[in-house]
Amino acid sequence: MMMKYYGASHQGLRRKNNQDSLCIMENAHHALLAVVCDGIGGGNAGDVASKMAVDHMKEAFLSCKELKNDQDVKRWLEKVIQEANDMVFTQSTRDEKLKGMGTTIVGVLTQEDNTYIFNAGDSRTYGLYQDDFLCLTEDHSYVADLLKRGEVSEEEAAKHPNRNVLINALGIWNSMRIDINKIKNDWCALLVCSDGLHGYVPEHNIQYVLQSNRNVKDKVDALIKLSLDAGGYDNVSVIVIEKEDGGNE
Repeated sequence: MMMKYYGASHQGLRRKNNQDSLCIMENAHHALLAVVCDGIGGGNAGDVASKMAVDHMKEAFLSCKELKNDQDVKRWLEKVIQEANDMVFTQSTRDEKLKGMGTTIVGVLTQEDNTYIFNAGDSRTYGLYQDDFLCLTEDHSYVADLLKRGEVSEEEAAKHPNRNVLINALGIWNSMRIDINKIKNDWCALLVCSDGLHGYVPEHNIQYVLQSNRNVKDKVDALIKLSLDAGGYDNVSVIVIEKEDGGNE
C-alpha cells in the first residue's frame, strides 16, 4: 500500500509552550506509524510526558521485528504503550516538578493492507471515505461519558465546563485503558490530531480540507491555519495520511 503523509505541530497563539508531540515514520518492514500525543500537566510537565511517549514509540517501532498478524500488532501496541505509560508515571513520581504529568496518545499503524488505530484520551483519528467522514476513535473524557449515557446533548457537551477533563490518559495512573482496533482498509485518507484542531474547528470544515485537491502538506497547513483562525487557543498537531491511488489527487 503506497502512501503519502505529512505531519506538523503549532504552539497556537495563546500558550507559552507546545505540549504536543508527534511522529510519522516507516520502518524496515514498510510498516507506517503515526502518533500524536497531547501533554497534560503544569509548567513543562506536559511536553516532557508527550515527548517521552512519542520517543519511546519511535524507538520501539524502528527496532521492532516484523509483525505477522493482527494478534502480533495488538500485542506489540499494548506492550509498547504500557511501557511508555510506566516510564511517564515513574518519572512523575520521582520529580516534584513533573508530578501529575501525563499525555493523550492516538495513532495509526499500517502494514501491507491492514490498518490499526489506537487511542487513550481525547486526541482523535478521523477517516475520510468515498462518501463519508467519520471519527474513528472514542474520547476518554468525562463529557464523552455523559454523552454516551444520554445525560447531555451534543450541544451541551460542546459547551460543558468540564469538557477537557479526561478519565483516561497515559502516565497518570500505573494502569491505563488503551483502545486498539483494526479498521477496514477502504479509507481514502486518515487524519490524526490533537483537540487543538477538533475542539475548535467544525468537522465539516475539516472534511472540506481533506477532500480538496491540495497535496498532503498543504492540507496539514490549511488545517492548522483553521485552528489559528478559530483563536489558536491550544497547541495543535495534525497528521494526514493518504493512499497514493485512493486519494483525490
